[in-house]
Amino acid sequence: MSEKEIWKDIKDYEGLYQISNLGRVRSLDRVDLQGRRLKGKVLADYLSGQGYFRVNLWRDGNMEHKLVHRLVAEAFISNPENIPQVNHKDEDKSNNRVDNLEYCTALYNNTYGTRTERAAKSRERPILVITSSGKHRFFESGEKASKLLGLDRSAVSKCLRGKRKTHRGFSFEWAV
Repeated sequence: MSEKEIWKDIKDYEGLYQISNLGRVRSLDRVDLQGRRLKGKVLADYLSGQGYFRVNLWRDGNMEHKLVHRLVAEAFISNPENIPQVNHKDEDKSNNRVDNLEYCTALYNNTYGTRTERAAKSRERPILVITSSGKHRFFESGEKASKLLGLDRSAVSKCLRGKRKTHRGFSFEWAV
């Protein structure tokens, strides 16, 4: 049995765009600024750098990027206490159905579900520390290398992500 799709106007875009309880966005039939008739359609969404789906909405010749999960929450979930963030209950950022979303605080969102365990596991990746003389030392994680060598953990992380070349004479690589 498939759920019935319900459409509501998007705040500040009434008569232009609507959002559904299933997380789809559509434009409505309208006349543009040049007097052309435009047929409404379901918009293609795209992934943001953080893994959330976004859409581009146009009004008065100006375009805005909007997060789909926020549009769903704003249209379908009451928020009388003005709670700032929207959480995906199943931790799947692509599931923007209204029954998968809830308003929450930043602390709740950042500690929800398996996020903490996944973040900790990602920090356990083994690395190689390369000295200025070219010697390679293996460490179980960037965190352990930082502790044992007295290095700044965030600087080591930046080196591993390619944001920096070296830190205190060392370079760093992910161990395979």
